[in-house]
Amino acid sequence: MLLPTDRRQSLRVTTWGHTDRYLRHADSLAYTEVVGSGSSSLLKQDATYTLRRGLADSSCYSFESVNYPGQFLRHADSRVRNAPDDGSGLFRQDATFCARPGLGGTGVTFESINIPGTYLRHYASQVFIASGNGAGDQYDRPQNLSADSSWAVAAPWAP
Repeated sequence: MLLPTDRRQSLRVTTWGHTDRYLRHADSLAYTEVVGSGSSSLLKQDATYTLRRGLADSSCYSFESVNYPGQFLRHADSRVRNAPDDGSGLFRQDATFCARPGLGGTGVTFESINIPGTYLRHYASQVFIASGNGAGDQYDRPQNLSADSSWAVAAPWAP
C-alpha cells in the first residue's frame, strides 16, 4: 500500500463510534483524542505528523512530529510514544511501520517492521503495538483488534 511521503497527515480512528478521534502525542506518549475545528492549536499540532519514508526500510513509513521536528512515533515495551531519533538501529526499527490494507476492511493498518504481526492499535484512548494474542494485557486481546488497528489517513489538522 503506497502512501504519499514528506506530507503532513493526521491518522483518524475508524472504529465505529470513535471516528472523531485522532492519533496524537501528549507528554511524549501516543493517545487518541477528539479533534475538531474548535480544538486548540496545540492539539491540532499534536495530531499532525509528517509521513516520512521508513527510517529502517524506505518501503515503509515513519511518523515525524510536526511540533517536535526530529521526534518520531516509536514503540517501546508495546507502548507507542513520541521520541527523539537517537540514531540507533533499534530506534529506526521501532519507528518504522509498514502500511497494509486495513484489517477492519477500511483504511490502513500499520505493522511494526521489527515485530511482525503487531499493529499500531488504539485501546482505551492509548496507542500500542498489539498482535491480538491476548498475552494478559488488555490492549492485546483479540476483541476489536481489526477495527482498532485500522486508521484513515486524513488531511492534516496543522497544515
